Amino acid sequence: MPTTRQFVESSAIQGAAAVITGETARYILTVLRYKTGGELFIFDEKGRFFKGIITSCAKNAVHLSITPQPAPDTESPLSITLCQGMLKGSKMDLVVQKAVELGVKRIIPLVTTRTQLDYTRKIDRWKKIAIEAARQSMRVVVPEIAETASFTALTELIQAEGAAAIMFYEARGKGLKEISLTAQTGTTYVITGPEGGFTAEEVKLAESSGVVIATLGSRILRAETAAISAMTLVQFVFGDIGESRENLS
Repeated sequence: MPTTRQFVESSAIQGAAAVITGETARYILTVLRYKTGGELFIFDEKGRFFKGIITSCAKNAVHLSITPQPAPDTESPLSITLCQGMLKGSKMDLVVQKAVELGVKRIIPLVTTRTQLDYTRKIDRWKKIAIEAARQSMRVVVPEIAETASFTALTELIQAEGAAAIMFYEARGKGLKEISLTAQTGTTYVITGPEGGFTAEEVKLAESSGVVIATLGSRILRAETAAISAMTLVQFVFGDIGESRENLS
């Protein structure tokens, strides 16, 4: 059986033991069909990584004996916060999932002028999507899903931090290869818009806060396509996508 990785809350880890409960326990036992003596790896929100041996299991609980392990090198050297204009329906779910797979450290759902809000209290849902995407992509860090923020609050945060920030805009902007990332902090903010894009006023506000305006080319992309494309390109130009590597453990 292939060895799996599962996320657990740090509170589930006590010394050399851990207890997995709830949906994750049921998944391990009923879908993966693990039994006593099975080996799996677990990680928590602190980035800790452990090898576990199942010592006992019941319908809704898996008990493990664990030993600390060096975390696999699956994290990007680029600390990206994706600021995504809120999207309708399942589109935001898709962007959260793919952004985690592409290596972001944090996602801020963004309320903009053209955001079409129908129901915004989906933070818990997006956290679950982030956990599953991190597990599937063999990451050992689950990105933070922040509370929603206004566009003005975001620009004030970027300006206060002196952070590097790139905002993708369909009407104009620099190519990524023309941009040099320099900042006082290690965070790079990548800002992508909702359906309908950003307004000219929002672009002006971003520029006055030190945000670099960038383009994804001459074609108009759907909001979810633009977000995934932007993340991929930023990781390719500044991060670790496209780099050679040895066998992934």
